[in-house]
Amino acid sequence: MTRIPLLVILGPTAVGKSKIAISLAKKIKGEIVSADSMQLYQGMDIGTAKPSLREQKLIPHHLINLLKPDQPFNVFEYAKEAEKVIKDIHRRKRVPILAGGSGLYVRAVIDGLFESPKIAPDSIRGKKNSIVTKALKNKPTDSLYQELKKVDQKASRKIHPHDRRRIKRALEVFYTTGVPISILQRRKPVRQFQTLIIGVTREREELYKRINKRVEEIFAKGFIDEVKGLLEKGYDKNLNSIQAIGYKEIIAYLKGKGTLEETIELVKRNTRRFAKRQLSWFRKDKRINWITSGNRETPQEVATKIETLLKKSHFS
Repeated sequence: MTRIPLLVILGPTAVGKSKIAISLAKKIKGEIVSADSMQLYQGMDIGTAKPSLREQKLIPHHLINLLKPDQPFNVFEYAKEAEKVIKDIHRRKRVPILAGGSGLYVRAVIDGLFESPKIAPDSIRGKKNSIVTKALKNKPTDSLYQELKKVDQKASRKIHPHDRRRIKRALEVFYTTGVPISILQRRKPVRQFQTLIIGVTREREELYKRINKRVEEIFAKGFIDEVKGLLEKGYDKNLNSIQAIGYKEIIAYLKGKGTLEETIELVKRNTRRFAKRQLSWFRKDKRINWITSGNRETPQEVATKIETLLKKSHFS
């Protein structure tokens, strides 16, 4: 099977991926496929640092504004949509560029992921799954994790103790099907793309300065009003989308928890921590070709570096 060439640009938040990807797309006739789990949602523009309308007109962007904040969506559905888009870009003789910082979303596209068994709501299993879901809903995350360790130790070692969504899903699969999710996940997915993966990084002090600056800029652009607008439209504060960094802190601020200055500093801190986690995730993948961007280097200059790497690797 001939695999479609796919260029991947990843890295921590605020490193400059979007502008680099746009600059590179201009050079190589590319189109950008977003690998940002929050830019999927409509109305969440400022807090997710979504590409501007001008940038989206300049270079076609895909998988942005795909959903309303309360629409259910998971990484497997994302991978299916991304695959369709990438194949279409290739068919039109353009270069697909997967760009973003959501590590699981990137991995789902380039490596494929196990998809949990689909359960029809009106089937016996579906009704059982509904009962199980309700039973797990109000249990503390720590309690759920301890439960998972008892029924599926292998899965518990792979899932972070605070990752409530994945813990809950693993328990739902076990209690509904009777089979641990770790056993079902043994199937190896088919890789459809020939990838060249570029990781963009910066010196830590410079990256943290950029994060702090970005946070200040998004608050100045009206981030608080964006969050108010989402709440006024009836989007629940407990939605996964609204729990993104920045949004949850502003909701707490609107409830009277802390001053504006304290909230801004909290968002800065949480974003820096998130960037650190992203880098830890990406560093485990030895296929990534890392490029360190200097603090005075323009996106165009970094894009030129990547273009040179493309030529040397005979990527086509």
